Amino acid sequence: MKVLIAPMSVMSETSGPFSRAVALCNELVRRNHSVAFCSPEDVNYRKIENIKNYYAPIPSPFGTPRFIGEKMLKLGQLFRIQEDKKVNSFEHVLHFIGAISKKYFYEDVSCIRKAIQDFQPDVVYAEFRISAIVAAKLEGIKVVTGYSYPVQKSFASNTEYSASVKNFLKENDLQPIDSVLDIFDWADLKVVLSSYELEPIEGNNIVFTGPFFKPNIKFTEAPKNKIIAYMGFGTINIATMIDNLTKAFENTNFEVYIATRQVKPYKKNNIIVDERFDFSKLMPEAIAYINHGGQNSIMTGLIYGVPQIIYPGNVFERKYNASSVVNLKAGASLEVDEFNDVIIKNIVNDFIHNPTYANNAKKSGIELLNLGGVKKAVDVIEAL
Repeated sequence: MKVLIAPMSVMSETSGPFSRAVALCNELVRRNHSVAFCSPEDVNYRKIENIKNYYAPIPSPFGTPRFIGEKMLKLGQLFRIQEDKKVNSFEHVLHFIGAISKKYFYEDVSCIRKAIQDFQPDVVYAEFRISAIVAAKLEGIKVVTGYSYPVQKSFASNTEYSASVKNFLKENDLQPIDSVLDIFDWADLKVVLSSYELEPIEGNNIVFTGPFFKPNIKFTEAPKNKIIAYMGFGTINIATMIDNLTKAFENTNFEVYIATRQVKPYKKNNIIVDERFDFSKLMPEAIAYINHGGQNSIMTGLIYGVPQIIYPGNVFERKYNASSVVNLKAGASLEVDEFNDVIIKNIVNDFIHNPTYANNAKKSGIELLNLGGVKKAVDVIEAL
């Protein structure tokens, strides 16, 4: 079988889409399937040995020229605009990152179609990439897409941003839509990297796999003393995060690991800042995981049984993910202005003295892992 993987691209740092695409690629290759990518070589891209990557453009915020988009992102970080920006729906996300602007969408569909024509795949896997679903339909190829509860049109949409895509579909004699989110329904299969408990989506072509990553977890009964923080791009300003976590935990028995690319790596006493860490080594000894509510982060916390402190900001998807963790009684969700040393320290102390949070997280994590992960995803792709 031949599979073309098309991950969603974003100009800013976001590890989720590409890392999930790589996990899928590795499992397909392990089963001796032929794989190629059609991925923009953005900041999140990593070359995969012996895997061809077909060219695709990088979207720029609001469809602006790339050099302007890069400046916009830098200014957003500098002036902390990301903390205040409200994101209402996945359609709004696609508009913001430029994925459904006319110039980009037309070019991206064209590039994916060229990749399909050259590689001749049996299946296209679209990692939340609308243009890949459209390209597959135009080429008559079966398509599987990543999916989640909050990207449903019934959950939230902003149809005012769909004009360019609607025009493209009309020009190419494809069925009309109300929202670009309707295009997810064109997929032959929707893969949800979660559980029905967390994301109760109905449908005959829905498959729940749990997270694509299934680490060899060694739970320990030893006292847990690690606090891990990762916010990606947005929600909490990196200076605010480092300052408050340092105030709360410097010179305590806790080891604090802050993952970010926005400052140079350093270590000061028990505060360690670096671009990335091996979470498989840190998480089993973690008492708290502070994050922004992205799907990868939420799943990581649950499968390792670590209580979470989540700051989703004004992003619809992250707010939904955070509410799911709160409903499980596996963590806390807070507003951006509540990111301060006193509040965080009090919550961590609550995690220490109340094992309910960790027990609930561990229980949900076990259920997620039992769904099969990336192996289940490949099973259902093979079945197509």
